[in-house]
Amino acid sequence: MKAKVLILIVSLVFSSCSNRFEKEKYPKDFFNIIQEGILIEKSYIFCSVVPKEVKYSYRDGAWIFRTAQNKKIAQGNYNKEIVTIDNYGGCSYSYIKNTVNIKEWKFWNDKGQRIEPTERLISMIKSGIFNHNKAANKVYN
Repeated sequence: MKAKVLILIVSLVFSSCSNRFEKEKYPKDFFNIIQEGILIEKSYIFCSVVPKEVKYSYRDGAWIFRTAQNKKIAQGNYNKEIVTIDNYGGCSYSYIKNTVNIKEWKFWNDKGQRIEPTERLISMIKSGIFNHNKAANKVYN
């Protein structure tokens, strides 16, 4: 019983220390990312019993990612590729998807120093997922 109480106390102390460290290390809205670039909205017709228009978007050209404190964390170009599907839905259709060459991107830390990208940064750049709230982004069509 004493061992369980001791483990609980130790974990509470270390957890509060690590939370305090994280709060001091990163400001509250540090990870609120602002994206600047061109977002193209398109659609294609998906054939099935009833044809359906499918809307999608892709990123075009140069994009910059900044923190809420206006610190640049990534900059680079999104490339595009045309994908044609001809074996699903009854008729062929094409859409444009983004591709990313991470070697063509630049990354910075919170001090403004160039860094090698982390797996997290690479994943977010490739997926294009940061903050999809258009009000928080400068997205141009």
